[in-house]
Amino acid sequence: MTPADVAENLMPNSITEDSETCLKNLIRSLEIAKKSAEDEEAKKKAEDEEARLNAEKDKQELTQEEVKVKANGILEENVKENGGITH
Repeated sequence: MTPADVAENLMPNSITEDSETCLKNLIRSLEIAKKSAEDEEAKKKAEDEEARLNAEKDKQELTQEEVKVKANGILEENVKENGGITH
């Protein structure tokens, strides 16, 4: 919340509003701003965690693909050396 927002909440909007009403408006606005900030932080944490999990999954998939490629290379070498598939 900016200083201008605080000032806006402290200024009476009508003749019937007194200082107590203005302070209540400020408190309500501060609570709303705090809740919004907490929600935004929770959303960012969730997005960061999702990105981390996706990166981990991608790394795992890449590692599995590397193992397959390496295994295929070894198998091809065995075929070339022995003239057939060996177990």
